[in-house]
Amino acid sequence: MITIRAIASVLALLAFSSNTSVNLPPGIGTRVAEFGDTFEEPGWEYNFNSPKLHNQFHNPGSGWVENIQAANNPRGSSANGRWQEGPTRGHPDVVEQVRTPSGGLPGSRYALRLQTKDSGTPNLTEGTLQQDDLLNIVPGKRIRNLPLGEGMSVVTRIYVPPIAQWENRQGYHIGFRVGATGRNTEGKSINYWPGIWMVLEKDSNGNPQYRFAVRANNEGQDALATDKLYTRGGWWTLGMAFQRDGSIAYYASPGVDDLTPRDLLTYRAGSQSAAAIYKPYELEFQDLDYLFFSLGNTDGEWSTEFIVDDVAVYSVSSEE
Repeated sequence: MITIRAIASVLALLAFSSNTSVNLPPGIGTRVAEFGDTFEEPGWEYNFNSPKLHNQFHNPGSGWVENIQAANNPRGSSANGRWQEGPTRGHPDVVEQVRTPSGGLPGSRYALRLQTKDSGTPNLTEGTLQQDDLLNIVPGKRIRNLPLGEGMSVVTRIYVPPIAQWENRQGYHIGFRVGATGRNTEGKSINYWPGIWMVLEKDSNGNPQYRFAVRANNEGQDALATDKLYTRGGWWTLGMAFQRDGSIAYYASPGVDDLTPRDLLTYRAGSQSAAAIYKPYELEFQDLDYLFFSLGNTDGEWSTEFIVDDVAVYSVSSEE
């Protein structure tokens, strides 16, 4: 859940000037065929290989701890080898090919439904906030190490249900994220997991609405990416552009049209604005390992149902 500290962090950045090196929105360049999925294969199927990995993030009375279990082999995986249960959290309880909802990408017949319920550990985490992950990998490899080169981006479409159908809980609901390697100020390579989250809030009258937050700002804190609040259902296009200077620019736009520079997420307050361009944790992006979706929920209760489509990675050449 977004904290007062996170809001203060955003407000403190309102003097931030736009990064002039940002020229290309996500989706520009050559599509990297080994990543992503369109879900158009007839009979697309996910093999759960139950039982799933149980997340053990809990408070035994002395503070929150997370016990990372050993790999739950064989992990859940899609028949086409592009999707896999992660090594530290289980996959969503529903991973299902469905007909593309109205208003989707032209020509798209199928998309992927994601929803989860039992995201924690039985008799340990019920009623607490938990998370399941579904990883998009290169078939046969969980870690790809695709180098940044001249630039790179990731894009997806997400179908959001009407606000009344969301899980009745403030906080994080779905994240579009990547597993990546970054270089710190000392030149050391470190794994990190930046991304864009849809976060549900309630106004003073208890009415639900949502907005976008990013993980993370330069200080490593989740940051509100826009001052705008939404209640609309339907399609969104989300993307992240990895810049040559190692920063990440975060984008979102209603509908399924290609992203443009106007879709860069920006927090505005009066005459000042802060664009969502960061080097999360003060790391400079080096290479891409995998993409993934995170679903947050109260363990034991059904999460919000989301439908995703056309997950893609793009690589920029020097000519673009």
